[in-house]
Amino acid sequence: MTERADKLLRPLRTELERLRSKLDRDPLANPVRRLSFELSQDIEAGKLSLDDTQAMIEALACEAASARKDRGVAYLAEAGSLGEVAARIAGAASSAEELEKQLARPVETIVFTGHPTFAMRRKGGRALRGEAPIEEATGIRAGITLAEEHEEARNTLSRAADAVVACGEAIVEAAEQKFGSADFIPAPLGLATWVGYDLDGRQDIGWPQIIRHRLTEKVEALEDYERRLSALDGKADLSGPLATLRGAVARAKVELALFSDDEMLRTPEGLAGAANQLTGESEGRLTSTASLIEELRRIASAAEGTGKRKLLAIAGLMKVRGLGLGEIHFRLNASQIRNASRALIPISRDADLFGHAALGQVGEAIADVSPLSVNFGTLASETSSARRIAILAKQILKHIDEDTPIRLLIAECENPVTVLTAIWLAKRYGAEDRLDICPLFETARSFERSRRILSVLFAQEAYRDQVRNRGRISIEAGFSDAGRFMGQLPATLAIERLQIQLAEEMQHHGLEGLEAVIFNTHGESMGRGGHPASIIDRSRYAMTPFARHRFAEAGIPLSHEISFQGGDGYAWFASPEAAEAVVAGLLAGREVPGGAADDPFYDNYEASLDFYNTIRSEQMDLFGEEAMVAVAMGPGLSLLPPAGSRKTKRQFERSGEEERSLRQIRAISHNGSLQQIGYTANIHGGVGEAIGMEPEAYTELFRNSDRFRRLMSLVARSAELSDMKTLIAYMKLYDGSLWATRPISGLEPQLEKACGDLAAHLVGDRRYFAALELAARLRPGAIALKRGLKEMGFERTGPAPLNLDLLHALRLALMQHMFLLGARLPVFARAGGFSRREVLAEILALDVPRAVAQLREGFPQRTDRDYADLFEEQADHDDGETGYAAIELDTIAPLERAFQQCREISLAVAHHFGAHG
Repeated sequence: MTERADKLLRPLRTELERLRSKLDRDPLANPVRRLSFELSQDIEAGKLSLDDTQAMIEALACEAASARKDRGVAYLAEAGSLGEVAARIAGAASSAEELEKQLARPVETIVFTGHPTFAMRRKGGRALRGEAPIEEATGIRAGITLAEEHEEARNTLSRAADAVVACGEAIVEAAEQKFGSADFIPAPLGLATWVGYDLDGRQDIGWPQIIRHRLTEKVEALEDYERRLSALDGKADLSGPLATLRGAVARAKVELALFSDDEMLRTPEGLAGAANQLTGESEGRLTSTASLIEELRRIASAAEGTGKRKLLAIAGLMKVRGLGLGEIHFRLNASQIRNASRALIPISRDADLFGHAALGQVGEAIADVSPLSVNFGTLASETSSARRIAILAKQILKHIDEDTPIRLLIAECENPVTVLTAIWLAKRYGAEDRLDICPLFETARSFERSRRILSVLFAQEAYRDQVRNRGRISIEAGFSDAGRFMGQLPATLAIERLQIQLAEEMQHHGLEGLEAVIFNTHGESMGRGGHPASIIDRSRYAMTPFARHRFAEAGIPLSHEISFQGGDGYAWFASPEAAEAVVAGLLAGREVPGGAADDPFYDNYEASLDFYNTIRSEQMDLFGEEAMVAVAMGPGLSLLPPAGSRKTKRQFERSGEEERSLRQIRAISHNGSLQQIGYTANIHGGVGEAIGMEPEAYTELFRNSDRFRRLMSLVARSAELSDMKTLIAYMKLYDGSLWATRPISGLEPQLEKACGDLAAHLVGDRRYFAALELAARLRPGAIALKRGLKEMGFERTGPAPLNLDLLHALRLALMQHMFLLGARLPVFARAGGFSRREVLAEILALDVPRAVAQLREGFPQRTDRDYADLFEEQADHDDGETGYAAIELDTIAPLERAFQQCREISLAVAHHFGAHG
């Protein structure tokens, strides 16, 4: 912290602590709002400049990032080293054969996902792992394209691959120490990504980009294998594998270059030329790693020591990711799947999608389908997203990598017919042998129907044939949207119930011989299922020891997949030590501790069910409540920095526009908004009401239940960072009476007109009153929760951390400054389709970039400096201290800068929560 920032912040900390000390005597006091008002007075009086606020923001942001870095060290420490985890796993095995059976396939898979969560600059993740100056984690990224997101995912996949290889070496070494030798290829950790392949809710990813992404990954994987083998000590003769790899690299680079020329691909001749190069049989063509893996196994059998371990570990990496950096996950919406086949499978829109007629119809279509031969011309002429994905899958499997399976994730899947329709598409285009159809359960409706969906689906012969052919059943559970629709804790419990139902239904339908693949997809934030305590807690929160026990009890092999999302998730892999700790934690998390089956959370069914039902009811009511909509779609959304290539509609609508619903915004935006205004109601709302019914019983359950402790520790962290008074402070800025009364003291005569204009503009505005209604609803539960957390032994049940409140106070002062700047705008004639009142409305809605653009259009700056010297006739230059130049200097530039500072504060707030949103 600079001396200047320390000098500015020291009295603010003292003042905030003084204001907080009065809360016991005056529960109506609002320390954050009061401090923000004092800061606002100083800004408007010229005592505090935007340079001063910038210095304070930078200091507080560094402190927040440093604290997050320290928490990250503790987060990863619990698991121990890879060697320790590997030794425990080997120690529990009775023979080398048993260990091989257990670890020769992925039991955990790390899936790197995207979405708008790249708020930090490129080196931000490295800074959080101590690999770069901490200041790198405090600056906002200017923007990110899909190509850049894909590059970051590839870089992270490469770092994760290093940890996977290190894990393989540790496992072989542990097996050698336990059993004397180890000749199997370890492959316990898989890698996957959907970045560049996720088409749900976006139309900006064309098929050429997808082929280009896949070929880029192929080139990088081949080069990686060559590098790893070339770095070995040279005792083993690796000339054969290296020659194969070098030839394949050369050919793949040519293929990539051809598919990187978009202009050429737009012509039939250009497309045909690129396609013919990719599909033709010629030197260097490699579409399978099977022979390479067997050759490395043979060479390793004659080696020993470190060289042998490295060879087997590299072969294991080839086994899990093939000719790419990981498995790829295509994602589509259920409606896209249905629309793609509506003309060919004529099921009416009002059909019972659980009924015999619809199921029979789609079953007959699958039985009668005649596979089509396809080529890249077929792909180029196809317009349906779902059919195009099926064709793409076939072409990738046939011409790029025939070994590595492809996942088709179906978002918002609420009936069995949608899954069967996807199977029909896979068979139609010949991709069914390596394509896993994976329904995503994420809506309240899908969880209500989950057992019925599974039961009906498993009874269909077409589905049974497909999964037996694949040897696995795949489902995806979405913590993000489910946590938005029904609250994070009920969503988590519903997902756990779904997992257990999968085990039971597989057993009931005689499918227990297949592998169960469960992709638990979430983000890094608490509102999206990212547990804040440790990497082991993260794993066991998403896939509980109890659920794992049920699969083991049924004899069903389980492969668990877990997501790491965007800049926040990729940061865990920003150093070799951290990446290895994550891998160690995930392997440790899958260990089922003794007594997992006897956890009283499951035995005390009535208490657990009441807990679930009470919170779920509160959250679902909250989700649809007008007051919650007004608050969640309030200023927090616009305060979030743009952080991804996936476009998001502006969420903070101005008054008078169409009816709003929380369904209009994405889960990330929803969670991020609540974080930014200081109250994460979607996590702990309703919990106080639930535990308040029987406080002693739930305190006892907390002491004895591993599951309940994990749930409540997430709630406690969320509550620690939340304060209803902060939410009220933000929404109070939309109360006209605040502005009408501010000039009463007479100390700010220069603001009287602006405050009067703001008060008049906000007449009839409901935002502040909606916040009061929401607070009245939530506060009794918040009080009960605070009491319950204290009884359970959580120490911090008071106000939010001091630095977090300082950030909120600073931003509230900057918002007041922006509002007053907008209110002081001169009257101007309507121009460019906008008026002064509309610009003020945009500023109040925090759509400041648009307001600034319009103001610069309405008040353009002089450009005569650029060409005045070209004229022979002499002329004096206007010094620009008046007119439009003054408006730029006094209003537009400060408005733009204050808003930028508000968004820098947003990143600092996210550091306190440990994630963007």
